[in-house]
Amino acid sequence: MITTLKFKTPIFILMMTLFSFSLSAMQSRVENQDGPIPQNNVNDNEDIILIDENGKKIALSELKGKVVFVNFWATWCRPCVEEMPSIRDLKDKFKGNDNIVFVLLNVEANLTKSKKFMKDKNYDLPVYVAADTIPSQYFQGAIPTTLIFNKKGELEAQMQGGQDFDQPEIYEALKKLTGQ
Repeated sequence: MITTLKFKTPIFILMMTLFSFSLSAMQSRVENQDGPIPQNNVNDNEDIILIDENGKKIALSELKGKVVFVNFWATWCRPCVEEMPSIRDLKDKFKGNDNIVFVLLNVEANLTKSKKFMKDKNYDLPVYVAADTIPSQYFQGAIPTTLIFNKKGELEAQMQGGQDFDQPEIYEALKKLTGQ
């Protein structure tokens, strides 16, 4: 066993040395490229600009004072399509409550296609597309992704992957946020 340890230790030291050299080489390459790589200076307060079904632009910040439920989806995304009935049912529970807004943001950026999808499925859900790039702190490309903003415009929840939104806990949490 001692012989085996003597053999493995030099290999381990050699591997660590090579790893350290490769890190140093990568670091020097990064520093030599016209200065340091700029950091992603995303402002936490960056807005999401939406285009509604009628082509009207609206900024998420304009919805302050309301709870905002934003769902990123696509017509071809199976988990997105599977969670739609539960979003519809949740929205229906808030019918007549002006303190909450539902935004179904189609990442395909095709209002015509998404409106047709909603009509064909008989979902009464408002569709939007992004007018500009979505800040990365809100959306990293995974769909479905759901965001819930409180009345102050602060992010309360961020969920990736399909969800069953017709759960009493979700309804109660949103009800509390809306002050109902």
